[in-house]
Amino acid sequence: MEAQANDTTTRKSPSKLARNLKFGLGLTLGLGMAAALAGGWWLRQAWQDLPAVEHLAQYKPALPLRIFSSEGELLAEYGEERREFLPLKDIPLRMRQALLAIEDARFYEHGAVDFYGLTRATLANIVTGHHAQGASTITMQVARDFFLSREKTVQRKLTEMLLAYKLEQHYGKDKLLELYMNQIYLGERSYGFSAASNIYFDKPLAEVSIAEAAMLAGLPKAPSAYNPVANPQRASVRQHYILQRMRELGYITPAEYDAAVAEKLALNKDRNSSVHAAAYAVEEARQLILQSYPEGAYSMGLDVTTTIRMAPQIAADKSLRDGLLNAQARRGYRGPEARLAASADSVARQLAAYPDSGELRAALVRKVGTSGKRQQLTAQLRNGDEILLTASDARLGGKLQWDGTRAIVENSVIRVVHDAAKKRWLVSQLPEMEGALISVDARSGEIVAMAGGFDFYRNHYNHATQAYRQPGSSFKPFVYSAALEKGYFPGTAVDDTQRLLLPQETGARPWRPRNYGNNYEGFISVRRGLVRSKNLVAVSLMQAAGPGYVQHYATRFGFEGARNPVSLPLALGAGAVTPLQLAQSYAVFANGGMQMPPKLIKEVRSRSGAVLFSDAAPRAKGEPVTGTQVISTRNAYVMDSMLRDVVKSGTGRGALALGRGDAAGKTGTSNNAYDAWFAGYSSGLVSVVWLGYDQPKSLGNATGGTLALPVWRDYMQVAVQGRREQVLAEPPGLALLDGDYVYAEYLAGDCLKDNFAFIHSSVSCGSGDADTRMAQGDAGNGGSSTGTSDARTLSEAREREQILKSFSEE
Repeated sequence: MEAQANDTTTRKSPSKLARNLKFGLGLTLGLGMAAALAGGWWLRQAWQDLPAVEHLAQYKPALPLRIFSSEGELLAEYGEERREFLPLKDIPLRMRQALLAIEDARFYEHGAVDFYGLTRATLANIVTGHHAQGASTITMQVARDFFLSREKTVQRKLTEMLLAYKLEQHYGKDKLLELYMNQIYLGERSYGFSAASNIYFDKPLAEVSIAEAAMLAGLPKAPSAYNPVANPQRASVRQHYILQRMRELGYITPAEYDAAVAEKLALNKDRNSSVHAAAYAVEEARQLILQSYPEGAYSMGLDVTTTIRMAPQIAADKSLRDGLLNAQARRGYRGPEARLAASADSVARQLAAYPDSGELRAALVRKVGTSGKRQQLTAQLRNGDEILLTASDARLGGKLQWDGTRAIVENSVIRVVHDAAKKRWLVSQLPEMEGALISVDARSGEIVAMAGGFDFYRNHYNHATQAYRQPGSSFKPFVYSAALEKGYFPGTAVDDTQRLLLPQETGARPWRPRNYGNNYEGFISVRRGLVRSKNLVAVSLMQAAGPGYVQHYATRFGFEGARNPVSLPLALGAGAVTPLQLAQSYAVFANGGMQMPPKLIKEVRSRSGAVLFSDAAPRAKGEPVTGTQVISTRNAYVMDSMLRDVVKSGTGRGALALGRGDAAGKTGTSNNAYDAWFAGYSSGLVSVVWLGYDQPKSLGNATGGTLALPVWRDYMQVAVQGRREQVLAEPPGLALLDGDYVYAEYLAGDCLKDNFAFIHSSVSCGSGDADTRMAQGDAGNGGSSTGTSDARTLSEAREREQILKSFSEE
């Protein structure tokens, strides 16, 4: 009995191990239930806290401002993000397939989260011991890119997965793929594959090849690491892997795979989406858009079409740069830009303060030696390439110096240019002087080309629109035009004899104006006076017509009265004008007396294609564009005939190289040769060239004919191609007298004496055009209108005194 009792007791009392197992199991179940409840509560709270996703249906990313040439060539793009939104249907299939092959091949098969892929990636990462594979689906990446940060935490990953499920509840797979392909960052400030295609390959996404699509598809994982420009080898390895995946998935055939692997990609060398030759015009257009759309210029997706035409624009930039280099060469080689101390820094770091300028590249001299009887230099470019120099750029106009203050020694910073024809490097230099070239269509006012300086990236100041400089003799045609309205005409005899103008004539100190070269011819015709650019003739006409009248008359062309005050030296260009103002004014003579306001913006559209602004005013078919009639058609016709004679036999003979009978223009050299100009037109295209120093100083023994005219000629030879000559038709109201034009009404009465109206006679026929009848200036009181001499202020007198002093006899 006792043994049986003990056995019963043993059976009823479980072992300690069993009790521990039961306790552990219960605890585990309890903790599991608690964790499940806590997880469920967290998921419920996290789901409720997820951001709203409905707004993605109207996804409108910030789109950059784009500026185009007249032909539609992209000149520049502005905005923090370079982006071009494309609907999925417009994204080529090969691009979608390349992306899916590497990022999410089962995208259309799994749900928001690919648990199979997640398990595979987890095992691979455990085996390798590091993050070898990712497990994010495209939907999860959309959730992260639009709503979450990139911090690597479990909570963020779980939130990403929940948000992915929410996105797939609201949107189909196609919409999510469309969002991803337009939002993802792909390097070089590009967002989306459309922008990346333009930046890396300079072509629309629809035109990319299979090989190019595979290269772009490799960028999302690490845009900097797989950038085909910065890291071509790594990018190529990833591209080949993507092509292999595309072949395995049946997206491409073996033959297409082989062709894509063998294809050599042509990368866009100029990835900043800016055409350097048009940089000044682009900046001008950008400023105009900022004024009109100050809040959204860089995010509204504006497409701005300018009036700039690329062939003339490229010619303008090249002609001006060449002209400035040639002009600088006349003054000899200045020596190296700097002499640096010996340094262990890389050549790129040492040359950081000396950026390249077009074909002129900075180089650091490493050694100066001899080769036979010739000196030679060994130098390094900023990329580390070593070059040998034994000759100089022909534009330097002289030999280099090997001793003295201008000598080239070791560690000198110099400029070099590559001579492609002879496959050698030459020593060159940057110009100290600056310049401008502006070209305007006379009939429309459209700015066809604008070069505001030697290099926009070296000097942003736009000399074409901002630089007020003395126009010199290029202002004379406006004096002549005013004189026509006062009864004088091309056949009028003018005294071209040097003389002293007394204070009662100048309104200030005595003044002795002189002709260039001290060449005087006695009495000559007004026409010859302009053709030979005679200063005495211009001053005499200013006296006869009245300085006050001439100055007021000139303002109708667009010149600013405050910058061109009443004084006799105004006849010689003593005022101040910009190249654009001068071009706008010469366009009046080319356009029959009508002036069109200058235009740079042709059209502004939204990215959707809606027209926000258009310069094309609605008008009947064949109806001409109208502007402001500044002078009469007969005045413009006579002035045009005289300006064409300047080209045929005067100071503008260099323009004959155009081979066009309608070429007309005028040289200009300001006092002390501070400024050199040529303003002229042909085939309806008006162009003005200016050269000078930013801080005015003499250009030396130079004139507008020797410095500015060659630039104008070289540019116009390109710009007028495809344009027809435009010779003005003779208007009514003109008559011929001794073979030259005269207003018909001047032949009546006492307007003419012995077929000539001598300047110093009392004859003044006045204007036959009502719109040009103004108060007649008095040549004897410095140009004030009759009855106003007593009201002349002290400041005006001082101003005249200053102008006369600057034009005084040397």
